[in-house]
Amino acid sequence: MNRPRSEKPVASDLAIEDPAFIEAALQALFESEAEFPIKVEGTSTLPYASVIKEIRGKNEMLVLKLIRPLPHELMNGALFQVIFPCEDKRYQARIAFQGREGYLQYKFTPPVSLTHADRRIAKRFPFRPRESAYVIAQDGRIPALGVAGPLVNIGLGGFAMRVDRVLKLDDGMRVPPSTALFDRERVFPRVRIQDLPRLPLLEWRGIVTHATARGDEVILGFDFGELTEDEARSLGDCLNFREKLMRGSGHPTGRTEGSTLLPPDEAPRRVARTAVAANEEAPGTDPLARLQRRSARVLLCMPEGEMRDKVQAHLADQGIARLECLPGIDELRPLLQAKGGQPAAAWVLLDLNLAGGGDVEPLAAMRTLERDLGEFGGLSLVMLCERVDPTLFLALDTNIRVLPYLPADAEEEMAWSQALEMLSVS
Repeated sequence: MNRPRSEKPVASDLAIEDPAFIEAALQALFESEAEFPIKVEGTSTLPYASVIKEIRGKNEMLVLKLIRPLPHELMNGALFQVIFPCEDKRYQARIAFQGREGYLQYKFTPPVSLTHADRRIAKRFPFRPRESAYVIAQDGRIPALGVAGPLVNIGLGGFAMRVDRVLKLDDGMRVPPSTALFDRERVFPRVRIQDLPRLPLLEWRGIVTHATARGDEVILGFDFGELTEDEARSLGDCLNFREKLMRGSGHPTGRTEGSTLLPPDEAPRRVARTAVAANEEAPGTDPLARLQRRSARVLLCMPEGEMRDKVQAHLADQGIARLECLPGIDELRPLLQAKGGQPAAAWVLLDLNLAGGGDVEPLAAMRTLERDLGEFGGLSLVMLCERVDPTLFLALDTNIRVLPYLPADAEEEMAWSQALEMLSVS
């Protein structure tokens, strides 16, 4: 691979106009097949994720492939701002649009100069730990890793998080956080941020831009791979709302743990609306749904005690009539197969504490229970726990859900309602 030779030390705002250096930098970017953002200069539009598909001539024309199309009305000569990595640095430049090449492929004249990209395209908003915005991310390698931790900052171009936990997704075991785990340009196909202001959940793919040690902490930065229009609009509304709050009060308004950031007079109304929506959308008022719930065979695998009695009562209140309670996995296995006219279980609810509880990592506990079930792992499973740990969402499959023992607020009521709705149509 051709690498650009190290240029002489320059100030961050001094242009690099050496054609050989620019050509080598673009060639290295082409050979790495790395994604990088381009953005129409002078507009507030979101960046487009792109890769170099071809370099024609001696750096005479670039053909870029984008994930989403450029506007049809875009004129030839329109300038784009581009930021891309090379070695251990990031550069920014301007390229000019020269027309469409093929499906999602476009021609651009290459840059004539580069500058060091010390500043981001989009403004970032810092988040404090007490605001409870939390990130989980899953990479696509084998063995795959999951990372989890609080949000540090976010903008329309990307975000940074503090890495509190690194987990192996195959067994849920912890890995000590280290910057060596996160190569620049490493793709995380699934990134999930929860409890942003007025945006309870946002999921997309991310690309690592940096991993920095800050004392004993690791700060991990991502660029968004690509946001859909709806995601971009939702995130933009969220950040605009937060900026208004910061301008008005100098800092965001208070919030309770796990809730979204809302003004004091808005929070009660949101909870009330959510509760009403949950009641309106719950299938329990539908006669067919009630019949399906009454006839469905449900197994609750949970040690005897006060909490199991409460869960059993809650399920009865939700219309579950054929509920069988078992104290452990050994008692559960014989009941998982249909025999003697007895239908297979429509649902199996497992207490996560059956895997050991205590200091066991929640994801490791889930993996242990999945192994214990063995050949019956394809059943519709509900993992029950006192508090839903965000890392559990790294391993959810279409047949697995995670719920708290009992719903404690409107959002948990909605989660239970949606799960019961799935049972009603199964």
